Amino acid sequence: MEHLNHLLVSMKPWLEQYGYLAIIVSVFLEGIGIPLPGQSLVIAAALLSSEQIMNLGSVALVAWLSCFFGNTCGYLIGFHFEEWLDKKGYISGPKIQKMQDVINKHGPACLVISRFIEGMKQFMPLVCGIAKMPMKPFLLGNALASTIWVTVFCLLTHFAFDHLKAINHFYAEHRLLVWSSGALVFFMLVFTLIKRRKAKRKKASADNNQS
Repeated sequence: MEHLNHLLVSMKPWLEQYGYLAIIVSVFLEGIGIPLPGQSLVIAAALLSSEQIMNLGSVALVAWLSCFFGNTCGYLIGFHFEEWLDKKGYISGPKIQKMQDVINKHGPACLVISRFIEGMKQFMPLVCGIAKMPMKPFLLGNALASTIWVTVFCLLTHFAFDHLKAINHFYAEHRLLVWSSGALVFFMLVFTLIKRRKAKRKKASADNNQS
């Protein structure tokens, strides 16, 4: 909860000043290999939508389109400008080679996985283009990755935060009740386990006597 509040405080000024444009630019540019706080802005916007400051549907749509077309642009840059990127030193090194090996082995699935790994998600579309992944599998993987990413970091964040606020509010007002209930459940579980162990021992003892 504290982490989400800190993220919201740091990203809120950008969203208040630039609105959806901040999400569009940040998420799109991440797709072509530029590290920006796109994901953090999407999470913050989802949190603000729970306060009716931003519209959840608009945040989700903008995030999905920016992610999909940003990744597609990154793929096309990698596909058509491989030599230029190599000369500039943007795609050299063992990490890029490892990413190419992963792409050749797992195909479009690597787009979904990399979307949740900071550092990989910015370069995976470029490397998919460099590895000459066919366009159709790339677009399929890109659409799936964008959909799952938006679902997790936008939609689930919004609904989970609403529940967290309600839980936090209930706990603050009924702390004694929560702890008392927790202690009661704990002791009931301990009592049940002890009772079961005693019953098992009695049964084992009776079986031994019969044999």
